[in-house]
Amino acid sequence: MEDFVNADVPAPDAAAVPLWNDAYDTSQLEGHENLWGDPPVPYAATAARLFAENSAGTVLDLPCGDGRNLPPLATGTPILLAGDTSLNAMTIAESVAERAGIRAKTVFTKMDVFDTGLLDDSVDGIFCWDLLGHLTNPEAALKELHRITRKGGRIVANMWTMNDCQVTDPNIRKIRPKEYIDHFDFYCRFYDHEDLDALLSSVGMTAESVETAAWREPPHAEYRVYEHDHESLVFTVKKAAN
Repeated sequence: MEDFVNADVPAPDAAAVPLWNDAYDTSQLEGHENLWGDPPVPYAATAARLFAENSAGTVLDLPCGDGRNLPPLATGTPILLAGDTSLNAMTIAESVAERAGIRAKTVFTKMDVFDTGLLDDSVDGIFCWDLLGHLTNPEAALKELHRITRKGGRIVANMWTMNDCQVTDPNIRKIRPKEYIDHFDFYCRFYDHEDLDALLSSVGMTAESVETAAWREPPHAEYRVYEHDHESLVFTVKKAAN
């Protein structure tokens, strides 16, 4: 993996990049086709409807991971960008797109949330799921996502709450209040409404909407090999039109 050089990227966030690529290594998934399982997160379809209602021409899924959210997101835009730092993940995601019949409209590109390489105001919508809570510097990531969103466009993202199943995982280690290191050595930060408001305010943003979303997921490869419940604050930020 090439390193992403960016002064805003703390060492823990940079160190996670190769760890994620290893996590998506299919030779380590013990017969599973992907890491997370096939069902998309329920909010992907909701985000796609929002993007479509706002006539989105290009939507970015960052990180796209192994592609489980690509099929519903593709219903909301003519062009779907799928970005991730992990080439292993995108290889799996490309197969998902092929099976879903959306490969022709999906552009895969290696991309880091701290430095996307995209132009200002270049995408109409962004779906950023299960990433910001892993970052020790989510502020820099949010600034980059806001920069590339067109005026009037929207960012849809999530932050886990303390009711998420990860908090009670026996292999997670608490390092500070609401901050943990999971068994893959990934940083995890959990938020309440006040935390989210403070984060967005620190980068000059205000949520257009915030809702608490809860859902059940199937077993994952290699860990959490049982049905489990997630809870997140799902928020939408609209970039000012002027």
